[in-house]
Amino acid sequence: MKLRLFFLSFFALSSLANGQDMNFIKKSIGVLSGPGFGGRGYVSNSREKGARFIYRNFTEIGLNSFSADGNYYQEYVFDVNTFPNKVELKLGKKQLQPGIDFLVDAASSGYQTTGKNKVERINLGKIKDSAEWQKQKAQFNAHDIYQLKNVDTFCKRMKIRSAVLMQELPKACYIVPQSNKLTWTVSTNVMPATVFYVSDTSMPKGRKVEVNVQNKLLSSALSKNVIGFIPGSHFPDSFIVFTAHYDHLGKMGAKTIFPGANDNASGSAFNLGLAKYFKEHQQKYSIVFIAFSGEEAGLLGSSHFVENPVFPLNQIKLLVNIDLMGDASDGITVVNAVQQKSVFDDLQIINSRKKLLPKIVSRDNAPNSDHYPFTQVGVPAIFIYANGGKGHYHDVFDKPKELSLNNVANVFQLLTAFVSEKSGL
Repeated sequence: MKLRLFFLSFFALSSLANGQDMNFIKKSIGVLSGPGFGGRGYVSNSREKGARFIYRNFTEIGLNSFSADGNYYQEYVFDVNTFPNKVELKLGKKQLQPGIDFLVDAASSGYQTTGKNKVERINLGKIKDSAEWQKQKAQFNAHDIYQLKNVDTFCKRMKIRSAVLMQELPKACYIVPQSNKLTWTVSTNVMPATVFYVSDTSMPKGRKVEVNVQNKLLSSALSKNVIGFIPGSHFPDSFIVFTAHYDHLGKMGAKTIFPGANDNASGSAFNLGLAKYFKEHQQKYSIVFIAFSGEEAGLLGSSHFVENPVFPLNQIKLLVNIDLMGDASDGITVVNAVQQKSVFDDLQIINSRKKLLPKIVSRDNAPNSDHYPFTQVGVPAIFIYANGGKGHYHDVFDKPKELSLNNVANVFQLLTAFVSEKSGL
């Protein structure tokens, strides 16, 4: 009877702790992806708000710092193109909505029409080789506006990516119809052209167009990684590391915000929840938490850390990167699981025993998140993302209300159990 009461008490406490963890995670997602944080990007320095939020939570949780002065920040700089003011596009009589009807390429230069210009339509699908393409490029005029049709066909024929094509375009304004969802990004450079990606459903039949785009290249923009740790009880110089990027795309113009709830307020909040948990449940190994900036600009924060580590990289037992943790209805995927087969197998065993997730999918390594720079220097690392949800990614619809958080508590249980078992507790 006493043993039965013990287990009932244990599971009751575990359930209570799990509920508290998820309430904290949900609240943190809401803050990080709220309108006041401006998409944690580069307009109005909104990524700094994300850094401060992480820093404040590290302080309140009571994480240790690797710095002698107790500072959690690791600073670095890079160039980034921004659109802090107007991003306007009017086709015919229709004023298009930024982020919903169109996007401006993140590397675009500024462009402004003085009246209603006419669009000249160019069918790139008719261009057969590079000689014809060079001839066409020579005919583009910097003061004119062109609609480029069949870009995908052209790129496939020329064996180049669409992003490369846009970088090669001469100075002018270009409109590219899009049949797929509109997906934005971040650019660290400015190209000569101004490029709009317009949803097919928003393309009017008329040819008159008005454009007003103002860009600003931020040279050596300051960004910050946020780093803290919990000392291990037996092996303080051996580390299990949890990482997540807190930066996102920010604003396209003064009003259009890309909230980044799933990508990656969810992963950042999840890791803060883990920090709270492990602060209360000390492990034999030290547990490190790193909130990276610069991920959306090309894994720049994690690359900077790998090149400038605040502790020896060879002391990392395992790095677990968390990204896109808003809905695990269909389980999780583990990137670099092929190379870290024993880790993947351990996760499978725990999941099977505890019956937490419907499935755990193995995937080969890929340069798709902040684990990757570590794998390139021999650090054992995996990247976990959740499978499920509505598919909002790098768009204006990635808001907290769109996240179900289904099974995310079970992912939390899986990882805390994994760390405890790896630590021999």
